[in-house]
Amino acid sequence: MSEHRGDGSDRIVTRRGVLRGLGGVLAAASFAGTASADKDWLNVVKYGADPTGGESINPVLEELPRDDDTILYFPEGQYLMDDEYRHVGFQGFGLSGDDATIVPDPEYDGRWLFKLGTYNQPGDDLYVEGLDFDFTTDHTGLRAVQAQVSDDLLVQDLEVVGQHDSGKFGPFLFDVTDPSGIGSIENVRIPEGGEFSKYTPSDIDVGPTGIIVSPSHEGKLWVRNCEVGLWPDNGLYCSTDSGRVVVDGGIFKNCNIACIRLSGDYSSIHDATVVVDSHREDDSNQRAIRLDGGAYNWIEDVEIRLSEPNGHAISILNDVEWARIQNTNVTVDGHVPTKAISVSPEAGKIDLINTEIEFNTPGCAFHVKGPSSPDADRVSVLKSSITGSGDGTHGRHAVRIERGNGEFDRFDVKQTGTDYRRAIKILGDGCQFTWGHYYATHIPIVNEADGTTFHGITTRSLDGDEGMKVLEESADVSISESAVYNGVWEYGDVDVTYSDNRFL
Repeated sequence: MSEHRGDGSDRIVTRRGVLRGLGGVLAAASFAGTASADKDWLNVVKYGADPTGGESINPVLEELPRDDDTILYFPEGQYLMDDEYRHVGFQGFGLSGDDATIVPDPEYDGRWLFKLGTYNQPGDDLYVEGLDFDFTTDHTGLRAVQAQVSDDLLVQDLEVVGQHDSGKFGPFLFDVTDPSGIGSIENVRIPEGGEFSKYTPSDIDVGPTGIIVSPSHEGKLWVRNCEVGLWPDNGLYCSTDSGRVVVDGGIFKNCNIACIRLSGDYSSIHDATVVVDSHREDDSNQRAIRLDGGAYNWIEDVEIRLSEPNGHAISILNDVEWARIQNTNVTVDGHVPTKAISVSPEAGKIDLINTEIEFNTPGCAFHVKGPSSPDADRVSVLKSSITGSGDGTHGRHAVRIERGNGEFDRFDVKQTGTDYRRAIKILGDGCQFTWGHYYATHIPIVNEADGTTFHGITTRSLDGDEGMKVLEESADVSISESAVYNGVWEYGDVDVTYSDNRFL
């Protein structure tokens, strides 16, 4: 709700929002910020800014008052900027546009447009909304907004038009520096991405990143309904160790390194769509999601589609202490070898729940590395499935379990591809398989581990081979109450216990 005043400025009382908690970790959190205080709105045009794009507005911005609880209002128009606007240590500040477009001067040689707070001089209570940034001119592209605040950050409805092809910093960086601080980034659109630096006038490493959450972030930040695409050095890159980032909705496409690269304790992704359906010559590894580290990372209700794979759908790296993938659909098509889910050897506990993977390309749909010890951090798979026509040309097994102590309950695998395609190979000791269905062109299950137990499973070769192969390196294998088509191939001197099975 706003009040218009006759002296060229406005006063606004903004809404009080409520950021909902996720997964019961944060039941509810109030977003105070701009919502808790009256703001003086300063109409930049009435203070002399040119809305036609003919004259730089930087001299006007530098002369405007920098009192606390102030919002700079940009009416409809185009605004030329040829320098950085920097404001730190504020208590209540904002930028608001009404069909307003910021146009960087092609001759401007800096790296920022709006630098609002720094990691050692953060502001507090920042509101930025309704601005477009025009990067359509050749060799343009800057850090449009860098916002580092201790608490109360609200960013809404920003868009970058055109490709970022200057070789400078990517358009957005957002941090909440206080561990108890909170912020929300909503409806930020950067779909046209950036150019690799080798083709630009400048020389940052690889190329720009779309949205960065830096190591200075220690609070809680929501990223809601954003559109991110075609960035050379990650789409959304969260490099915080202790801060929390929650991605809620949005679409992320065709970024190099990762479309979403997540870290931080209790960081998570919900209801988002991640797509890789094209790549440029320099796109070397386009992972959909990369989990870098955190005490608990959660992927829930996410749709991942790789029709032109150039990297894994989900990579879980060594510094992740616990990750959960739940109610998620992954589809991998094409003819390029890849992995749907890859778990690094030193990653901690992994849960895969109610998740469906359709894997129609060569490679390993689910690859778990790690110590084969029966007391290793557990990988738990519950009510999940892998289907598709992936073949065995670059790895025979759709699932490869190298880590011990795994638990696989109602885990169904069906692979219909050629070249000796198999369902699963077990190399980790002490794994348990219950009530799953395993179908593959060749032998579905190959066990090369000690202490594996199978209970209530069904295993069948679509080409009439044995339902299971137990290699001579195996010991103390137990098969009970299971349906095994064409028997078990005991390769060498093995130790298998059978109980109440059906051999069909």
